[in-house]
Amino acid sequence: MKEINVLSTNQDIAKILASRLKQERISQSLKQEELALMADVKPHVIRNLEQHSKISLDNLISIMRALRKTDVFETMFDFEKEHIEVDAFAQNIANKKKKQRVYDRKSEL
Repeated sequence: MKEINVLSTNQDIAKILASRLKQERISQSLKQEELALMADVKPHVIRNLEQHSKISLDNLISIMRALRKTDVFETMFDFEKEHIEVDAFAQNIANKKKKQRVYDRKSEL
């Protein structure tokens, strides 16, 4: 199997990724249609990935979640730090939602 190196093109990396995801699907005894259903994507998304190495980031993440292969992200992200930042962002959104304009009852009459 070809390994990824610094000289690989984006297309080379996409082909390797597609090949490894196909191998994982097969090792889990899943048909393309079954994986598509689990990942909540259309079957042609799986076919395009495996045959042409074409996929959106959103669909790639959905497929990796369905295959239970999101552990590869742990080497890329500090999830504890990310979780804290997401919590702070969510809290900020919640606080903004709490702030609502108070209308004068006279204007409602």
